[in-house]
Amino acid sequence: MEFQFSWYLYTPLLSAAVSLLIAGVGVYYRDCTGSRSLAFLMVAIAWWSVMSVIELGATDLATKRLALKLMYPAIGAVPVAWLLFAIQYTGQTRLPTRKELAGILLGPVLMILLVWTNQYHGWFWSSMELAFQGSLLVSVTERGPAFWAWTAYAYVVMAVGTGLMLKLALFSGRVYRTQAIGLSLAALLPWGGNILYLTGVSSVFDLTKIGFVFSGVLLGGAVFRRQLLQVIPAAREIARDEIVASMKEAVIVVDERDVVIDLNPQAKAIIGTPGAAWIGRPLEDVLPGLIELRDSPTDDIPDRAEITVPVNGEERAYEVRQTPLHRGYGTVTGQLITLTDVTERKQREQRIERQRQRLEVVNRVLRHDIRNDMQVILGTTENLLKSQQAQPQLKRIKRKGEDIVTLSERARDLERFVGDGAVETMTVDLSAVVADVIADLERTYPDVEFRVERPDRAEVSAVDLIDSALRNVLENAAEHNDQSVPEVSVTVLGPTDDGDVTVAVADNGPGLPDREQEVIETGTETALKHSNGLGLWIAYWTITTSGGTITFAENTPRGSVITIRLPSASAEQPKP
Repeated sequence: MEFQFSWYLYTPLLSAAVSLLIAGVGVYYRDCTGSRSLAFLMVAIAWWSVMSVIELGATDLATKRLALKLMYPAIGAVPVAWLLFAIQYTGQTRLPTRKELAGILLGPVLMILLVWTNQYHGWFWSSMELAFQGSLLVSVTERGPAFWAWTAYAYVVMAVGTGLMLKLALFSGRVYRTQAIGLSLAALLPWGGNILYLTGVSSVFDLTKIGFVFSGVLLGGAVFRRQLLQVIPAAREIARDEIVASMKEAVIVVDERDVVIDLNPQAKAIIGTPGAAWIGRPLEDVLPGLIELRDSPTDDIPDRAEITVPVNGEERAYEVRQTPLHRGYGTVTGQLITLTDVTERKQREQRIERQRQRLEVVNRVLRHDIRNDMQVILGTTENLLKSQQAQPQLKRIKRKGEDIVTLSERARDLERFVGDGAVETMTVDLSAVVADVIADLERTYPDVEFRVERPDRAEVSAVDLIDSALRNVLENAAEHNDQSVPEVSVTVLGPTDDGDVTVAVADNGPGLPDREQEVIETGTETALKHSNGLGLWIAYWTITTSGGTITFAENTPRGSVITIRLPSASAEQPKP
């Protein structure tokens, strides 16, 4: 076999040398992500270049045809190796499965079979002959339909890999952007040279080989100056995925159209359905409460907000943080929405607030009521020292002393609601409790006419201070009644349709002052608005802690009606 020498041969030889050098580096860093794919790609390019030297240098058609056939396995390997390297390097998508990889390799395998059997069908080259281009003897081929089908396939595969690199170049930081730009150019230069050759712009020499030389220079710079194989963005992407997946907070990622593109396991637990079912769905379908925040005017969207979401039948409170996702060149590509469960914190804050209110009431009573009673006692005692008629003053001292004792007993009951605020409920026969309290009050207030309507049993779920609460309400109605015949009626009604037991206490006295009603109904006191004593407060806290309500209304023609609703014990039991 004769061999012709030309300067054209130096270009593929240089390409082969540079490619083998980069392949050696890839083997050296074989434990790094993407290094083996890069080494395989460079070996394929080196083999392609060596076969090009033989094909150009040979002077007989048989040798040129054989070199072309030996070249095409490498040509088939290059786009696939580039795609695998781009996937591994960028980490922007998963590696193909075995079935998917087999589908990708089907194109190169069919191409190689058609090349080696071309003499029987002519689908790849319909003709091949020798011709002089200047002083160089080259092979001139008439390309068949299979050649163009393979070219289209290879371009698509190359485009996918290059697209991943370009996406990384656009949306990454400076270090990774520089690497990605270099890698993208390393793919585009030989690709562009191949297009020029196939379109006939360069009919003598395949410019793909010159592109390989420049690609080798770019890859060499990336390897030796930019730590191409030591610092790869895929590791960053994997690390970010692992961090997000292991976070205690729920994380939802949406694009600029508020379409969900990712969410971590904690977010899936809140939604209650497999996360994959929500990928690609609008945010308003996933968590409607969030879209209300996103629909706010741009300048009014808060960095932090709170929403309530039902999770497994329980209302949970979440603090929401919204962080814009910025990519390269300041591009905003979406939002990172983080939901932190603050239910326990909110409950703790509510308990602390309730305790603060209760302590404020105790403090006011100690400063106001006891001080006033002691001033009465001291003043009355001073009068006794000057008066010979001591009987009325002694009675007054006795009454105020009894008031202080009663106040101390109520303060003792109040201790149950101070602390951690947790009070357990129990099943109580409210009908029997009303009967016992009325019997005791009839002895204490013999001038008051008590009327009672109650069923034989009316079991409720309440704390064990419910008897004290009812006593305070009834005692308030009896003690402050200014009629000559004070009347207090108590009506107990069994469970209603909504599962509540009601107790209505009506009197014909002066009625409960509006100030008292407002303070109890709002649950707060101020310096100007406060309740007299602890009785109604203890009743309010006992009833609300039991899950009930207390409301106030006017009686006809005079007096007030206090209605207490408590959950029926039967409503608390699971249904069979």
